[in-house]
Amino acid sequence: MPKRDIITPMKISPRSVLVLILGLFAALSLSYSFATRLKYGPDEPAHYIYIRSLAVNYVPPPISHTETPTENSESTHEGHQPPLYYALMAIFFALLKSIGASGDIIWRVLRLLDIPIGLLWVCSVHALAREYFGDEPRALASTAFVAFIPTSSYMAGVINNEMLISLLFTASMLPILRYFRTGSITTQSAAFLGVLMGLSALTKAQGLVLPAIFGIAAIAVCRRNNYSNWQDTLRTLAIVMGTGILVSGWWFARCWVVHGTPLPHSLNVPMLKSGMIEVAASPGPFITLVLISTLAAYGYFWTPFWIIWPFVPGLIWLLAALLPLTAAVLVGLAIRIRRNGTVDVKSLTFLLVAPALLYLAWLRHTLFVDAMANLQGRLFLSVATVVAIVWILGFDGLLKSDRAKRVGIVVGLAVMIASNALVVSCAVRLYT
Repeated sequence: MPKRDIITPMKISPRSVLVLILGLFAALSLSYSFATRLKYGPDEPAHYIYIRSLAVNYVPPPISHTETPTENSESTHEGHQPPLYYALMAIFFALLKSIGASGDIIWRVLRLLDIPIGLLWVCSVHALAREYFGDEPRALASTAFVAFIPTSSYMAGVINNEMLISLLFTASMLPILRYFRTGSITTQSAAFLGVLMGLSALTKAQGLVLPAIFGIAAIAVCRRNNYSNWQDTLRTLAIVMGTGILVSGWWFARCWVVHGTPLPHSLNVPMLKSGMIEVAASPGPFITLVLISTLAAYGYFWTPFWIIWPFVPGLIWLLAALLPLTAAVLVGLAIRIRRNGTVDVKSLTFLLVAPALLYLAWLRHTLFVDAMANLQGRLFLSVATVVAIVWILGFDGLLKSDRAKRVGIVVGLAVMIASNALVVSCAVRLYT
């Protein structure tokens, strides 16, 4: 019997495996939540101020153009953010405040409320991976991969809007991928997708990338049919985009009226202070700057490095391990694609559009708005599913036998769990 070029299905049911992944993710998130001192999560006080303003004053807070490292301010450098996450948390803030809960208790509960959002995100990761692969073993491997990236569970344990945008972005990619593959979508599904995209835009700037992704999918569908279905494509575009605008357009209109722009910023410390003039004058240093910023963001995508650097000095050590491994995965992906025709290359290429567009948006923001964004690899958690799919295919290409793949899965999961344990222990040492 020929060897199957798949990850061997597990003896326990896929649902049990998914429940186990969710349980471990929740446990890791709880560990990070309690290991990280209250008010010391990334930009946590700034997020807290926004929530408090909506709960107490019923309006978004003023935008601070300097960092707000404590909650002792009425303005916040997160004040430019869309309001959906903060409005949801404000409901619980107001309820807790009405029963006399202290500020620390409120802070703790708000942290814990991020964990269920993170669990829903992990479920959406599984759904998207299942849609792409069409089988449970690889979908579950992708889900575990995303859930056990240290940054994933860490961000689920502190106050921030990353979990909600990651959930909504990933959930939006599921019907978009189906539309790209099948070329059809019902009116109800198109309207629902528009709602998801609108809610994403009301959560964080990553959501604004989704209309472009759907537009690319629509063009691909139309071209595949030699433009014979252009009327249906336009109707679908109108439903999706129109619904999205109805859901979120009011916020950007408000920003235009209040701030003079639909996309206000708080911190304005660009890497390129003279804009494109610096690029034209010194293209070499510009390329170096882009490379260094990209590598930094890539490292911070994997782990909250600010926690471990006092004990594991130098981001370079993390990258020294990650970059060769990433290169090996890409080689494995090429091998996997060439070895047989079971890889859906077109869908994979389309999925890669999401991280590419998100990267370009991040790079523009880093270079021309806020230099500190090069340390915000967590912004790419929204497309972590695509990263996981690439890595699973890459390892599938590198490891030929089913036994080697099973061993690879066990070793990979053990390394990721151990990495989380390291970060948690560093957090305990750092904050005590």
